[in-house]
Amino acid sequence: MPDVEVVLREPDHDPEMFRLYREVFGEHATQASLHRWSWQFRENPAVEATGPVVWMAREGDRLLGQMATMRVGLWFAGRELQASFGNDYFVRLDAQGRGLGILLSNAWSDNEDVALALGLTPSSYPLFKKLGFKDVGPVPFFQKIVDPKAVARRRLGQLGELAAPALDLGLRVRMGAPPEPPRDVEVKMSHAFGPEYDALWARARASYVMSVRRDAAYLQWKYVACPHRRYDLREARRGGTLVGYAVSREQDYRGLTLGWIVDLFSDTRDEGAKDALIADILRTFREHGVARAQAYTMNAPLAADLRRHGFFPGASAVQFCVRTCVDPQGAYEDLGGWNLMFGDGDLDR
Repeated sequence: MPDVEVVLREPDHDPEMFRLYREVFGEHATQASLHRWSWQFRENPAVEATGPVVWMAREGDRLLGQMATMRVGLWFAGRELQASFGNDYFVRLDAQGRGLGILLSNAWSDNEDVALALGLTPSSYPLFKKLGFKDVGPVPFFQKIVDPKAVARRRLGQLGELAAPALDLGLRVRMGAPPEPPRDVEVKMSHAFGPEYDALWARARASYVMSVRRDAAYLQWKYVACPHRRYDLREARRGGTLVGYAVSREQDYRGLTLGWIVDLFSDTRDEGAKDALIADILRTFREHGVARAQAYTMNAPLAADLRRHGFFPGASAVQFCVRTCVDPQGAYEDLGGWNLMFGDGDLDR
């Protein structure tokens, strides 16, 4: 029997790879994912020179499974490194239990400066810790009740109409009044990410210990070219200079309208820019009948900003493990300086 080897995908592997998709997931699911796959793995600007970074486990001529990764530039402890999120892992049913997950995960993480395992399942979470990944999660989750009546009605039915005023009053007492938006910051909706975002990234990145490179090319690909989500984009300016941006979206969840703060970036010390962006998002959420606003963030200053606007922490099941093949230079000693939100990785696919 031939030995199992792990190789990096070549373009001529695509027909075989998608045959395996169909075998594992079925024709309908495969067709639905092809457009998303092309955007996520082929069009990513970080792989323009190399093509998609997909690790494949093979036994002779037979493809057994794969680990597809989303490569990114990463600001990490004062320098930019090559990193990637591990996204699409699967193996043939008749090849499970042979340790392919370990082989694929090692091939992936051994070939990146930093390997990012985000949103791990209960079964994969202990595996990655066993492989030497450092546990830095779960990623903190925050929520704010925007429409107490809608939330109370969802939980209590008709009695919710009576309970809503008490819920609203209790939240106001608990959270206090939100900060007034700063007068020197102007927030406007936008539709694209231009060269100014490169300059914003270059100025603001040093205020974080860790952050995915948020330049114009990355942001345009992640939030404008995305084929399966529509995002609302905002930019904050002070004296005409771009000082921050935010990405949000709304969704119906079992009859309840949720609002997500998907991404928000500025110099982490610029409370004014963040206050202005958060306040404008919440204003729109109220106008659109959003019942609850939600956000994930590891960044301690942004978490404090959200709390000042009435957000409170909730339970998070988003596990996050990291493996470094370079000297971390103290990055793990200040996890509150990391920048990770719902828009990072594959969470909002």
